[in-house]
Amino acid sequence: MKRRGRLTEIATSLGVSPSTVSRAFRRPDLVRDETRAAIVSAAEKAGYAPPASQTPSTKLANVALIVPDLENPFFTVLAKSVMNEVGRQDISLIVADTNEDPLAEGEIIVGAMRRAQGLIIASSRLAEAEIASFRAKASIVLINREVEGFPSVSIDHSSGMRQAVEHLAALGHTAIAYVEGPSWSWSNRQRLESFSASVEELGVQGVTLGPYPPRFEGGVQAADIAMARGVTAVVAYNDLMAFGVISRLSNRGIGVPRDISVIGFDDVPAAAIWPPALTTVTASIQGIGKAGAQCLIRILEGRVTSFFVRRVQSHLVVRASTAARG
Repeated sequence: MKRRGRLTEIATSLGVSPSTVSRAFRRPDLVRDETRAAIVSAAEKAGYAPPASQTPSTKLANVALIVPDLENPFFTVLAKSVMNEVGRQDISLIVADTNEDPLAEGEIIVGAMRRAQGLIIASSRLAEAEIASFRAKASIVLINREVEGFPSVSIDHSSGMRQAVEHLAALGHTAIAYVEGPSWSWSNRQRLESFSASVEELGVQGVTLGPYPPRFEGGVQAADIAMARGVTAVVAYNDLMAFGVISRLSNRGIGVPRDISVIGFDDVPAAAIWPPALTTVTASIQGIGKAGAQCLIRILEGRVTSFFVRRVQSHLVVRASTAARG
């Protein structure tokens, strides 16, 4: 039996991952004493003996997650998902917040590369050329950003955005605004392109507002402009901005969805309980974080050598913030 097969057999018998079995021999200090003892015992019974010269090619001690804003619940949920996944492999996680500042992001990434063996960079605000400059310096997985030569896990924005526009058009809305997030955001560009294509295909008027900060305050700023432009429905770059739109409209005595319908993007935990409950585009935040963490671990263990892009399907969740045009 090949060594990989032996590792898998031992892992299955103990209910642990093959990488944990491998790590018990390569880096025993990273495996709990009781787990390591059980693995060694099972290996002896299975007749498996790792070569004496076997040494780790990569030290799996720390990985870093870089996010633009931990106050945004999307990234909080994402960070928890990554933390849970690397924790199962006895790997420590460093989390850094760039505060939506591309200059700070570059400096934080350089600093993280000195302390971590691999990086997960979420929704990077950096230029593509700057991201590419890190290729030879560290093992990196991108989340919600695609750059040639880097493995990535991202949301398929087009499917959910089309469903959002179709939903509003079916409700009789003929003038729909898209409230942009940061101009340097890759996700914003993808969502804007999908919005523009969808309104054109469905024959409704599309209005672009912004860009605005991707926070509650950005939505507050956009709400007055949306009303001045005469739209009857708004699709916001993210849920936080949608909350800001709804709040400002409410303060002006404009009802949602009585007078204007609002759709968000991301389906953060508060979306289901915000009054009114927010209609939003969703993709599995937990699934995205888990897939990104698993990919990085496999790269560091030498089990992934080919470049790949994984896109997670998005879809619309209809709640109480949209209604037929009055």
